[in-house]
Amino acid sequence: MIEIDGRNLALADIAAVADGASVQLTPEALSRMAASQESAVATALRRPVYGRSTGVGANRTVALAEGDGGDTHGLKLLRSHAVDAGRPLDRRTVRAMLVVRLSQLAAGGSGINPAIAVALSGLINEDVVPEIREFGGIGTADLQALAGTALTMLGEREPLGGGGAQRSVEGWATADALPFISSSALTIAQAVLAHQELSGLLDNAASVAALSFVAMSGNAEALSQAVAAAADTPAVAEAATTFHGLVQGSGEPARIQDPYCLRTLPQVFGSQAEELAALGTLLSRLVTAGNENPLVHGTTSDGSNDVAHHGLFQMTNLARRTDSLQLAIGAACATHLRRIDLLCDPNYTGLHPFLAEDGTGQSGVMMMEYVAAAAVGRIRANAQPTSLQTVVLSLGAEEDASFASTATAQLQSTAHALATITAVELVCASRALRLQGRQPEEFSSPRLRAMMRAGFTLPVEVGDRDLRGDLDHAHGLVRSSH
Repeated sequence: MIEIDGRNLALADIAAVADGASVQLTPEALSRMAASQESAVATALRRPVYGRSTGVGANRTVALAEGDGGDTHGLKLLRSHAVDAGRPLDRRTVRAMLVVRLSQLAAGGSGINPAIAVALSGLINEDVVPEIREFGGIGTADLQALAGTALTMLGEREPLGGGGAQRSVEGWATADALPFISSSALTIAQAVLAHQELSGLLDNAASVAALSFVAMSGNAEALSQAVAAAADTPAVAEAATTFHGLVQGSGEPARIQDPYCLRTLPQVFGSQAEELAALGTLLSRLVTAGNENPLVHGTTSDGSNDVAHHGLFQMTNLARRTDSLQLAIGAACATHLRRIDLLCDPNYTGLHPFLAEDGTGQSGVMMMEYVAAAAVGRIRANAQPTSLQTVVLSLGAEEDASFASTATAQLQSTAHALATITAVELVCASRALRLQGRQPEEFSSPRLRAMMRAGFTLPVEVGDRDLRGDLDHAHGLVRSSH
């Protein structure tokens, strides 16, 4: 059971809810939301409040007519904003979106009726997942996704997988419509899931790269304490120290100076770790941040409650942080491919070309390199900076967009492609080490021994055969912890 208090929510807990964990709102969160609702109601009695007493978007200057502020306008707003298109998103992503939105509401900045949040927690715990489609958001709040969620809660839309519409709330007041949908919860959720996937994957990719280093008798001078001390960032220094520990026991180096794919391991993996950490810090803030528009608060000069209309919902920083991580991963692809290439080269392993069974022209792992290159193509396409995009919408009322939603969806795609590249390298490095007669017990690093043992669970047979099963097995290994 994951407690939702509106103050702290670990990214790992979001992933746990995505995978099926239940949630529970704390009493403090419920009290905070109730106070926020009272504040919002009081403020709306003395001044215009966007979405409560006015229309939205280009209709922000249109005052709601007397008597049109009840359920009718709120339902119209939800229905009109619920349009999306494309392929349905997977259950895991949508569940992550639901818990992110629940956490944001629990922060107490929306002024929403706490009963809506309680109903949302019930939706999560009953595993009723709205059908959310891929196209709708542009990085300025996931209005379509959350409006569609509201319609599912109202019983007007069937959930993902069908089974009939299920009503979890009886009505939806105008005062609660905009506060519920004014969030980038889907975009944030996609980033969180990609971040959690990459956190484990990049660690495993480093271990696999160390196996390649050992298989090619790399020179550990490039990973030494002196190199770490001279590194340009703490993350690169830490990576050098980590790799130096991983390859202890690798033996005498074959070269005075290695190719870049071995020699620059600290820079490559250090830069990725640095960008991943920066994204994680931002996401930890966003899952409880007051990005509601308007934001209900109580900090006016006379101490009374008020609201603030703002633009924090535009996920500019999230788009930029995601782009930076994409660029770091994309820049590393050249060295990933080069290690795979050199593992197929007898000059670096002392084995037959392509790690084949013999020198009679067998292809060995030749085609694995093509698979990795195809995945690299996907990553490099994803790494084109999304934050440079823009658009003008809603009769000119919204003249910019972060397109963070596009960036985070691409980051999920990048994580999947990187797992494929790492799996290819694991197949090749493990085969090379096995053919060289190396054993896990030769190395002092428990982490390296664990990855080598995992790689040695791949099939022993090296004669030409269908390698799809090997790659599928390796894909599972690099996405798990060892």
